[in-house]
Parts: sequence; structure tokens; C-alpha cells
Amino acid sequence: MEKKTAGIIGLIGGIISLVSLFLAWVSASATSMGMTFSLDVSGFSLAIGSFTVMGITTPIPIQGYAILALVGGIIALIGGIGLLIGKRPLGFLLPIGGILAIAGAGWGLAEVTNAIAEFGMTGGTVSVGYGVYTCIVGGVIALIGSLGLKEK
Repeated sequence: MEKKTAGIIGLIGGIISLVSLFLAWVSASATSMGMTFSLDVSGFSLAIGSFTVMGITTPIPIQGYAILALVGGIIALIGGIGLLIGKRPLGFLLPIGGILAIAGAGWGLAEVTNAIAEFGMTGGTVSVGYGVYTCIVGGVIALIGSLGLKEK
């Protein structure tokens, strides 16, 4: 694979990983008094420790897996840019970022799944959001882009 092509692929993987943090990582819905309420919490909200619903900011515990995915996405983005512009030392950040993004999303998937199983919910549902899966895809694409590091 040509270095420029690999750089573009890696850059896309880093962007997808970062964008996934602004998508829903946890989705919940509940029905009460005939009305259904739903809530989506983004990976970024989990990383900074608060989310806002209808103008009310609610603090939540900061989640390490979301921070790991955020750092991985940033590192993959920097590595993709480095590979694209020909800065080989920066290009080596691409696989590291991809692995960190995948690890953060995988850890998040396990944590959310365990929390759902442990606490459950009556009168509603809690599920893993699509942002977790998008982050995994972005990390894999970043890893594919890192194959261009083998080119001389």
C-alpha cells in the first residue's frame, strides 16, 4: 500500500474514532405514566464526567475507557496526518492510536454490558450505544492505515 493512501486511510480511522466519542455510548429509555423518556450519553460526556439534558447538567463518574478511546483517537489522528505528510516518526503513532481506541471502546463495551446485567432496569431498557462500535471500526481502520509504515 502506498504511504499516501495509508495516511489517508489512517487519518479517516482517527477521525472516525474521534467522531464516535460524540455519538451515543449508552442509551436508556423508560416509560412512566404513559410517557416514554429516552437518554443517550456520549463517550465524550463519559470522559469529562457530566452530561446535559434539557438544560440541566448532571455530574457522572469519569470513565477511564472513554478517556482511553479519546486519547487513542487523537493519537491516531496525529499519526495519520504524520504519515500523510511524510513525517515517518509521527506515522508510528497511528497503530498506537488505533490500538488505544479499540482498547478503550472494547473496555467500554464490557463495562456498559456488565452494568446493564448487574443493575438491570424495570420499566425501561439500557443498551450499548452505536458510538462504541463506531470507535472500534475507526480503530481498525487506523490499524489498516498503519500498514503503510512498512513501505520504504
